[in-house]
Amino acid sequence: MIRRIREVAWTYVFKSARFSGHLFRFWIAFFYSKRLKNVCFIGITGSAGKTTVKDLSASILGATAECYSTPRSMNYPDGIAKILLSVKPRNKYCVLEVSGGNPGDLDRPLRLFTPTISVLTLVARDHFKAHKSLQAIAREKGKLISALPADGVAVLNIDDPLVRSIGEDCNRQVIWVGKSEGAILRLVSARSRWPKPLMLDVGYEGDIHEVRTSLYGKHLALSVISALGVGLAAGIPLTKAISAVAEVRPPEGRMEIVTNENGVTFLRDDWKAPHWSFPAPLEFMAEAEAQRKILVIGTLSDYSLSASKLYPKVARQALEVGDIVIFVGPHAPRAAKAKRDTGAENLHAFSEIRDAAIFLNSLLEPGDLVLLKGSNKADHLVRLMYHWQSPVSCWLSQCGIQDFCGDCPRLYKPMPSDAGTSAEAENTPELASIPLTGSNSERTVMVGLGNPGAEYENTPHNAGYRVLNRMAARANVSWVSYPEGLGCDVAIAGKTVSLFKPAAKMNNSGPPTLQFLIRNGAVINNCLVVHDEMDLTLGQARLKQGGGDAGHRGLKSIIAALGSHDFKRLRIGVRGANETKATSTSVLQPFAASDKQALETGIDRAIALLMDELKNSDIPVSNIAYSDQKTNNAEKSNLHKQ
Repeated sequence: MIRRIREVAWTYVFKSARFSGHLFRFWIAFFYSKRLKNVCFIGITGSAGKTTVKDLSASILGATAECYSTPRSMNYPDGIAKILLSVKPRNKYCVLEVSGGNPGDLDRPLRLFTPTISVLTLVARDHFKAHKSLQAIAREKGKLISALPADGVAVLNIDDPLVRSIGEDCNRQVIWVGKSEGAILRLVSARSRWPKPLMLDVGYEGDIHEVRTSLYGKHLALSVISALGVGLAAGIPLTKAISAVAEVRPPEGRMEIVTNENGVTFLRDDWKAPHWSFPAPLEFMAEAEAQRKILVIGTLSDYSLSASKLYPKVARQALEVGDIVIFVGPHAPRAAKAKRDTGAENLHAFSEIRDAAIFLNSLLEPGDLVLLKGSNKADHLVRLMYHWQSPVSCWLSQCGIQDFCGDCPRLYKPMPSDAGTSAEAENTPELASIPLTGSNSERTVMVGLGNPGAEYENTPHNAGYRVLNRMAARANVSWVSYPEGLGCDVAIAGKTVSLFKPAAKMNNSGPPTLQFLIRNGAVINNCLVVHDEMDLTLGQARLKQGGGDAGHRGLKSIIAALGSHDFKRLRIGVRGANETKATSTSVLQPFAASDKQALETGIDRAIALLMDELKNSDIPVSNIAYSDQKTNNAEKSNLHKQ
């Protein structure tokens, strides 16, 4: 209770101090801005393309006079105040990127500066949850246009109906850009086919101008012509503006190309990933010329479908383009549902990014083009690229840092929680594909889940280990060490059965299980996972075909690694008779001495149930549970004789 009070008090103090700091900075910037009367401010907003327009515009304006622009993507209200304090009175231009992600976000910044030129790229579903409608998003972003003085100039996308409506009502000079008739800068054509960068043909005053860029993706043509519009609004000749954009590189994480010395090219579009933005990089990958196209997809945002429907849909779209498709993050198992619908062997899903990194490193080859599409705040997918170059140490899923990982001191700094696991993860055999089909369809593999280490031997979480240990002891066979864990073969009912105990911690059981299945050429239909089940009391055991993970993190990891729920499970009851509710720590607490007899009975019954399943594999396992009569019959099997 005292700890909770301290946490609440600290949170209150921290938020109060941060608000006071922001307010203080705002007023300092407010009074300082009075010294910037001669600076021409260019404000840029929109649901996409802001940062690229900002960088291109700064290059165009900077070619004629001193120009200051927003560093990176510091487009939030307090960021504008910070930027203004860095602007000098000698600067002729200042290019400011403004977000408008929440209602009222533009109000404070527009008290600090008055734009001479305003740009609105487009209105889409980005931040839809905050605004509730596209019209509300348009109203918020339209404030930047309304803030223009009478002699100000708006650069607007004529192809967006909501933007066009704002321009028609603004009563200011408008430089229309886009494909439609009436555009002052008209996009005639755009070409961007990897490895060639984006090239445009732009019509202006009856002439067609070729525009060369260092960007990638035809959808960025809007950003280019918007920046050229800023140049025209500032009185810069179009030919000079075209020359200024040629060498501008993509902003980090926005269709950014990174090619390393190993010949693998990463296309980073991992800053944010609203669902509506996904078709653009998908089109680029479809048209690209590459040895193999690999799509890595993280967390999507701003979608109208439920996640359970969206991710399989996106997976099917990605499979039409990519040679290999990998989903990463908490929604990855949902994407894996598309595997059952399509039978695709090139779709892979990983709940943990570390597992995805190991898998990706095992298959990359020179000439591969790898798209990273996700939300940096949620995924930090760029770690996949860094891990290919040099082993990454930080695999935190919720670090709270919004910046990219490149400058983070944690990236290569060993984390205490990684001790003893990173070496295991790196010493794994190369992976080939998800083992839905294999070369040895007769091989049955039983996977017992648990945590390696003597301190976990007598805990509920190690029930799977205990069952397999008992089976190996009765068959008088020894365990063989593999990079991914311990395995052995036993003969049961005339069949060879491979027993496997993953060497990873419970929550990372998936990748080593996948590796062992590949090693043995086993098919997923012949894989049976033995695990603890807190919903069953000690002494109970039940077989089940398929299903979700029910909160079991070991199962969750295996489902993600295999890309399928369709494998058999043997659930071992581990809840004490007097326990009414499972907790996250109870599965790691040693069994009480009073539970030993029930535990031993449950292990024996579980083995008997496995024996019966192997001999009668045509029985629908979804309804099989032990009973005293069934167990007595099964225990008369020949396991002791094997």
